[in-house]
Amino acid sequence: MRRKRQKQDIAAPRGKRQDAWFRACTACAVLLGLWLLFHGISDAGAPKNPYVKDQAKTSTALRVHFEQTLARPAPAKRLFVEGYFMRAAVAAHEVLGAAAAGLDTGAGLERARTFADSLVARQLPHGYWPIGYATSWLADMGAALGVFVALEPHVDSTRVRAYVGSVTRFLRAIEGDGFLLSSGALGVGMPVTDSGVTKAWRSDVGWADDPYLVSTALVGIELQAWLFRHTGELVHRQRALQALAFTLGAIEKDGSLPSIARGEGVYTVAAYVEEGWMAADLLLGDPEVLARLRQALPPHVAWLLRTQKSDGAWESSVRGDFARTPGIVDFLIWYDQRCESREDVRAAVRKASRILTEPKRWQEHGLEESGDTIEVMRALLGRPLAALVAGRPVL
Repeated sequence: MRRKRQKQDIAAPRGKRQDAWFRACTACAVLLGLWLLFHGISDAGAPKNPYVKDQAKTSTALRVHFEQTLARPAPAKRLFVEGYFMRAAVAAHEVLGAAAAGLDTGAGLERARTFADSLVARQLPHGYWPIGYATSWLADMGAALGVFVALEPHVDSTRVRAYVGSVTRFLRAIEGDGFLLSSGALGVGMPVTDSGVTKAWRSDVGWADDPYLVSTALVGIELQAWLFRHTGELVHRQRALQALAFTLGAIEKDGSLPSIARGEGVYTVAAYVEEGWMAADLLLGDPEVLARLRQALPPHVAWLLRTQKSDGAWESSVRGDFARTPGIVDFLIWYDQRCESREDVRAAVRKASRILTEPKRWQEHGLEESGDTIEVMRALLGRPLAALVAGRPVL
């Protein structure tokens, strides 16, 4: 019987033998594909996030930060601090997703909308806002108004028009009060009273209309660029470019940026101005602007890498300077992706992320303590965490 069956197989038509061979090869290919999927590809992983060592741990840190933000008993008293908390909540919603297991990121999004609505409603007749202490820094207002930029994809056209109108009134006030300088820079700000604004000498910064890099970046670049994108009015693009040129021209020979304010550290200035540089690229979307940034920024990045401490932190001798430094991580991710793809930049981000992505280390670095400086750092921590999780820059 065995011999007879073999002869029948040999004598089978050529087409059927080919079909059998094809089915056998297909089955082998499927098995090989499954083996590669579960052994080869899974071992190598999907394209890994080059900025963190542990993606799950980084996502957990962002979740913890988000939960802590929503659990605060009251909003921050300082306008810019609450603005950064709300921008972080929007970023967490985008990165973690509305359906994040056991986490209602939509609640953070709604709180950010409420905060943005309050900015529109609380804008004073002269175009400014109370910022939580007895002075009126334009930079503080610009940082808070950044929530408009963050929320834009998550609100309807009515709200966007309200945001645009609010920023327009703010920029008109700046121009009318002489804080938009011919150099492209913006001034510092001034005391605000119920009756209006008053220019004055300030012992911490000098004259209120002296050029200030932080307001130039956050208002002069970021808000002007955003307004141009919505209105198409070339004057806003031109002013954003002038402000950008001023900040790039301020880079020192060693790559740092100067500070004019007493008690303000070099990393504070750097982190805020870097946000403006990112905004120039991401909001204007102009290849020529990106080319200018690529040409001008290598000395600054070299300074950041050269002065980073062994534990991953950036900190000067100025008290509280470290509190603004989480934003540097976001900037370096942007630089790596948009300017130069560099392993030393990615390594610096990974080193810095050792502090940012481990909640148990937040206590070691004071993040669980109370006080104004720590509150600032907590507010600024969220967006860089979201950038680390997503593997992309976050405005």
